[in-house]
Amino acid sequence: MTYEHYLTELKTNGFVVGKNIIPQDMINKITESLKKTFIDQLKNLGLRHENDDLFYLMQSLHKNNIEKYKKTLSALWRKFDVYEFMHSPHIINFVKNVMNWEDLFLPGGQVVHIMAEELKIPDGYFGIHPHQDFPSVQGSLDGLVTWVPLVDVSEKNYSMDVLPKSHLNGILPTNQDNSDTWKTDESAYDASKFYTINANAGDIVLMTNFTLHRSSLLGDNKNYRLAISNRLDNANEPTFIERCYPSAYIRNIQREQFVENFPKVEQVKEIFKN
Repeated sequence: MTYEHYLTELKTNGFVVGKNIIPQDMINKITESLKKTFIDQLKNLGLRHENDDLFYLMQSLHKNNIEKYKKTLSALWRKFDVYEFMHSPHIINFVKNVMNWEDLFLPGGQVVHIMAEELKIPDGYFGIHPHQDFPSVQGSLDGLVTWVPLVDVSEKNYSMDVLPKSHLNGILPTNQDNSDTWKTDESAYDASKFYTINANAGDIVLMTNFTLHRSSLLGDNKNYRLAISNRLDNANEPTFIERCYPSAYIRNIQREQFVENFPKVEQVKEIFKN
């Protein structure tokens, strides 16, 4: 498929799947980086791991220390390897070529998506209701989500479902649920029209910020979904320039210490000793 065909499909349906864009060695590298983070946490807990399969490692940490598992998950987006992967020339150049963009803004950080029956967090996230991303970005009107699976994703492992052509309706009415997140009002769409995206490791899913989408709750046991997403804004979009490059993301700093009385002087000296 040519870049022109990709763009036509994106404009028509609100999403498009770029096939075999990312080399397997890049997928292997980022997977190894994620493995290391879970192995480090297991070692810190004094736990041995029987193999280095990523799904097994995640389950081991989840089973033995759910709080450390949650903190590890919330930290993955900040790994430099994750940032470098999502901003690699393979991904950025693909977006630029499809969209004919020359100048980009990054409205927020990467998101690492992990779903599996075995990795459910009690009273926590598992799938996400139908929603649009524009209200949580508010950047360029042609802004995109880049969604990159690190494993083959289908209806067997919690696929991403989209509603074709929903982007053409602008911002749909929303309701706020008990978790303080916004979801699209059910009266604004026909749930039977959702389309399951099948994408393999190495593919890139491009989706407009107005495209209605959700995470499927359907998946087989002993199967998991692993993907990384990012958002990109077009610096040359006229209303984005007129609005002076807004972003709904706000950078905050926590001044309170995460660990009381840390670090001790001896620990600092140990780090910097010759």
